[in-house]
Amino acid sequence: MFLNKRALRKGLVAAIAATTLSAPAGTVRADGFSIFLPVMMRADGCPTFSSARYDVIAIDGANYKDNRLTDENADLRLSVLGYEPTSAPLSLVDYNGATDPLAPKLHGVFKPNRTSVFARAYKRHDWNWNESAPPPYGTRGGVNNDWPVSVIDFAAGADEAIYIPERGPTIGGGFNAMVLYAGVEELTLVYYRQDSVVAGYLIHMANFCVDPNLVALYRAQTSGGKRSTGSLPGLSNNQRIGTAKSGIVTIAVRDRGAYLDPRSRKDWW
Repeated sequence: MFLNKRALRKGLVAAIAATTLSAPAGTVRADGFSIFLPVMMRADGCPTFSSARYDVIAIDGANYKDNRLTDENADLRLSVLGYEPTSAPLSLVDYNGATDPLAPKLHGVFKPNRTSVFARAYKRHDWNWNESAPPPYGTRGGVNNDWPVSVIDFAAGADEAIYIPERGPTIGGGFNAMVLYAGVEELTLVYYRQDSVVAGYLIHMANFCVDPNLVALYRAQTSGGKRSTGSLPGLSNNQRIGTAKSGIVTIAVRDRGAYLDPRSRKDWW
């Protein structure tokens, strides 16, 4: 029997497509045909494959708390610190006081830049530190009332690309920020090269899918949750860092350790 090779290849492509359980991630050209490749996903819905590339930058100075603690702590992870819903207005607010024109701008989380629709507002917890205890080195305290809002959910499109909040100054190597923590659904970044939460501006981002290559690069710089190479991932404005997972991205802003209101128009927008 004569077999038409072109028809056979078409049949194989159709069979692959019929048995694919995930939506297609892209195509690879093969003999003139477009073969759809499945997205490789974790059970939590975040991808395990990426073509994005990231690089590291050397830490300037000592490691966080002299490398005594792992990264499973309330300074580096907003999910460990915790936060509670509040009924504050879901809109930009105006505060009096000085403004830093070089503060990171939260509209950079999206491309093209936009002022986000706020989906839900929260107040953070305090933290009762006990650094001699095992991770997470203490317990949650009560809700902190320094500001009406200290954590907020940005509304995002399904699978929308997510970027870092933009800031003009660079910190070396063309980078604008450095990663202090990267997990599957959580990222903490600073706009300086010190491995510290009190040296300047810090952004917590959570409840989105962090790019798996960025997570892998961060983990390659740690051992047992502690710094091991003297470097951490660097990030630049307009560099994609992940995708929205469930229609939100959770954001908190800190300056020299203190949490501030991310709705403040003059400071962050």
